[in-house]
Formats: sequence, structure tokens, C-alpha cells
Amino acid sequence: MNQKTIPGPAYKMKAIEPGPETSGLEFLKFANWETNLKNLDQAIHNVSLGMELVSVLDNASSKLEDILSQIKQWVSPALASNLEDTQVATLAVKISLKLRELDQVAESCKYNGQELLNGSLSVSVNADAHSYLVVGANGSPENRINLNTSLNIPPINSKTLGLGALSIHSPQNGLKGLMVLENALGILNRVNQRSTALGTHLQGIQLHLSTAMENHHAADMAPDSYEQAREFLKMASNFINKSKGD
Repeated sequence: MNQKTIPGPAYKMKAIEPGPETSGLEFLKFANWETNLKNLDQAIHNVSLGMELVSVLDNASSKLEDILSQIKQWVSPALASNLEDTQVATLAVKISLKLRELDQVAESCKYNGQELLNGSLSVSVNADAHSYLVVGANGSPENRINLNTSLNIPPINSKTLGLGALSIHSPQNGLKGLMVLENALGILNRVNQRSTALGTHLQGIQLHLSTAMENHHAADMAPDSYEQAREFLKMASNFINKSKGD
């Protein structure tokens, strides 16, 4: 994922030492206000990238679920023993085409060139290759989200979901096929749950970061506001004194 580059700490998805999950956010660890604002801006941008990634993932998952549901409707008739050979052949062709579409959707699920459903975001990947998202004003472990442990997306395609040998040529095969499809839908459902949880987490972080940014701007404006108030009071005092003299 390409995170915007702003002067300050490096924000990269790779090459960050593994750290614990984000348990809190630290916003005010820089002495320089300007540096603080730049890093807050960077963090807000990074959170937006994370939310975009979640959106891409949710969209692909929805398409995959629709495909599996359609295949399930075609496998169900195979439970009957009175299907004619031509009917079985027609359903088999439809299922094969849908499985090919499933693989295409899974392969095209990318964000900024990074594939999301090829197993690279699985917790089983070597820890050195895990992807992190920096969501605070610095790159401390508390401000990193490990996408591999948060999402834990296994490789997803027709073969890894167990659909490569899907057959409807007998009621027994049809029953087995339905069980495999239910398992595949369960895998996608768990991925969706983790994706939704991450999206909700990022929304909360985004709110905190926006509040921190507003507080910085308010503090930055405070000296000017104070001087304006003093000037106003001075003018008011002069006006009152002049009125008393008149």
C-alpha cells in the first residue's frame, strides 16, 4: 500500500519491526507543533488508505458470496436422482464458468497493486513480511495495526476453497458439493467479520485523529485570538473613557 510521504517518521507497510496490536493512540509526542500537524495529517491519510482497502475487500467478498450462492442453487438439484444427463451437463457447464469467474474476481482483488486474497495478508505469513498501517502521530508499536493479524485472509480461489473437484453427477456428489460450498461461504463470512471490525476500528481512530487535529488548530489560533481580545477590550475601554469625558 502506498502511504503518502510527509516529512517526519517513515510510514511504510513493510520493513517495520513486528509490534503488538494498536491498543491506544499517542498524539502529542513531538515538541514542534508544525511537526505534530504534519504527522497527524500523515496518520489521517494512512487511516483513509486503510478504509479504502477495507472497502475494496468488502466489495470483492460480496461478489464472491454472490457467485457461491449461485453455484449452490445449481448444485442443489443434483440431490435428486431423476436428473437427465443433458440437465447435469448444462449445470456442470454453468458451474464451471462461475468457478472461473470466482477465480477472476479473487485475482483482481487488489489495492494499490497489492493482492488481497492471495494469502499475503494471512497470519501464517512470515512475521517479517507482515503489513502494517501506522495510525498515530508516530510509528511506535502502539500506533501500528498489523493487517495480517487483523484481517487474516487465507488464499482464496476455487481450489483453496475446495471447489476444484465439485461434481453434481450423483446425489452423493451433490451433497458433498453443498457441504463444501457451505464451508467456503463460512470462510468468506469470517473474513467479512474481521474486515468489518477493522473498518469500525479505523473509523474510531479517524474520529480521534480529527479531534486531535482540531485541537492543534485551536491551540495554534489561541495566541491570535488572545491578542484580538486584548485589542477589543482596549478599544472598548477607550470608548467608555471617551464617553465619560463627553
